[in-house]
Amino acid sequence: MSTERNLIRRHTAFRRFWLARAVSLVGDGAAMIALVLLVSREDNAGTGVSLILLAESVPRFFGPLAGALADRVNVRRLLIVAELVQAAVFAAIILTRPGLVALVALVLVAASASTVFSAAGRTVVPRLVDEADLMPANAWLGTAFNLQAALGPVLGGLLSAWVGPRGALLLNAATFLVSAALLTRIPPLPGLGAGGRGGMKGLFSDTAEGLRHVRGNRVARAIVMLLLLGVFFGSLDNLALVFLAEHSLGTGEFGFGVLSASFGVAMVASSLWLVRAAEHRSPVWVFLFGWFFTGLGLLLTAAAPVLYVAVAMQVIAGLGNGIANVGEETLLQRAVPVEVLGRVGGTVSSAAFLGSTLGYLGGGFLSPDTHPRLAFVVAGAGIFLTLALCAPGVLAARNAAVPADGPSPEPSDGVGVPSGAEPAPVGPAAAVPSEDEKKLGAR
Repeated sequence: MSTERNLIRRHTAFRRFWLARAVSLVGDGAAMIALVLLVSREDNAGTGVSLILLAESVPRFFGPLAGALADRVNVRRLLIVAELVQAAVFAAIILTRPGLVALVALVLVAASASTVFSAAGRTVVPRLVDEADLMPANAWLGTAFNLQAALGPVLGGLLSAWVGPRGALLLNAATFLVSAALLTRIPPLPGLGAGGRGGMKGLFSDTAEGLRHVRGNRVARAIVMLLLLGVFFGSLDNLALVFLAEHSLGTGEFGFGVLSASFGVAMVASSLWLVRAAEHRSPVWVFLFGWFFTGLGLLLTAAAPVLYVAVAMQVIAGLGNGIANVGEETLLQRAVPVEVLGRVGGTVSSAAFLGSTLGYLGGGFLSPDTHPRLAFVVAGAGIFLTLALCAPGVLAARNAAVPADGPSPEPSDGVGVPSGAEPAPVGPAAAVPSEDEKKLGAR
């Protein structure tokens, strides 16, 4: 085995997969800004923006179904098709200049393809890299997802101002094509689950089987509950932050921008740190400590007397959120057989999205506009309570082993992870955030 420690340099197949995700995700971040700007300039702008965001969000609830599809078919082919569908959708938006109804329908198709990609993408890493490389690989992917939030909107705004929103949409379409080309260069990844059942009936049956696996797997069940409740409470940060900056700290739009950026920059920094430090870390403890510091940062933000203290507290929360996201995926990859990983991962993604949706709906009862500090107290305390409830199940991952009857690993550059091998003692894992939901309700 190569003595090169940098996984990106050492592992050709993983490097291609990472580049495909990084390019595509940055394009996604630019496109969302462009879509909102495009609709905001038309009649009934408020309704249009709401419908676009709704079309982007609704498919995320069908993560378990998308995961069942990913477990049934050749994953590489499914990933490529999903990227090509999204490229075609955005090309159609650019060329046809559709009205609002048609635009919403096209965005719905693109979001559905993205949901399928997200579920299928969760199964790739444990089939490409050795078990010892799972955490660093997930940390690299966490960096790609964080760049989506940090770089994508900037590119979207600049391109929209320079050549108009359709310029940013063109960039996004091009990134999907680049991603699809890179994905053709990773090894074949045949479907591992749902042997002989075909048709929609079989697909729904496989989806139900995945949900039953979550219910019966203590580690997966604990992660789903922690994501559901943790993101529910964490999303209160997004609701209250602007009011904390403007009303409590008196720093206006500038303060809000600085606070938002500090959280995102901290997430990028945490994933970059784990790229180098993850190899000898326990994913269980990375996951739990990540959520602990997320809750601590939000709770202390409530007491921040001035802007720079609030920035420091948001940095703590962002660092925690970043490493918790990295921890989650590694835990799933070690505790769940690879042949059901798509379905379990899809369920986790849907749980996180449901948590953020419920948080946004319920957060208004806390009156974050008039009592922003109370919202942060509830957010931090709620995360601590969630940790107390779910930590015993997560700690069970230290002794969990993927059943030994799993499929053989896929060869890639001479390395692979035996999906049936008993994992080394684990701690918090490197998770691939489900694109938008795991960053405390998508900042």
